[in-house]
Amino acid sequence: MSNNISITTESLTKIHLHSFKHHASSVNGILLGKVDKNSILITDIIPLFHTQTLLPMFEVAMIQIEKYCRDNNIDIVGYYHSNQCIANELEPEPIAKKIADRLNNELNNMCFLMISKIEVNRPSGLVSIDKIGSDWLKNRKTLITIDTTSNSEDINVILKRNLQNIKESQIYDFEEYLSNPTCDWLNKSLVL
Repeated sequence: MSNNISITTESLTKIHLHSFKHHASSVNGILLGKVDKNSILITDIIPLFHTQTLLPMFEVAMIQIEKYCRDNNIDIVGYYHSNQCIANELEPEPIAKKIADRLNNELNNMCFLMISKIEVNRPSGLVSIDKIGSDWLKNRKTLITIDTTSNSEDINVILKRNLQNIKESQIYDFEEYLSNPTCDWLNKSLVL
């Protein structure tokens, strides 16, 4: 696991819009970007599911995502998850741990991020979770920064504007695509 994780403003906004759209459910997705030995840069995300994640559906999604990544010369760099119950927001649910284990076995360097509240000491609203022995635990040393190269606005301002414009209704996850193939699970048409 890298000690430095940077996420673009657009990627961070998509993660939070996915969780806002399905606020009463667990949500998860795949993180895309670039990895070097000391850092991970998250440049895009693919929202996966908002109800119970079933491994066969996950396998189908991963086949599509891996093809997309090969075609676009981008790497899978990790996984994000938000629990249904906010009371234990930093304790990954069992399915989240299984998915993180699978990705950890396949990727040389990956990050597992839990969605949390945006706070002064946690401006991204994300917490890094690391594999320690056989469990996944919060990592207090990993720094998650917001890459403001393409947009230097405060994330709270961006999220507020997107929520006022009901943008969360325009983000689709892979689960929605399976129910309605007209949904753009890559969210390429989403303008934030």
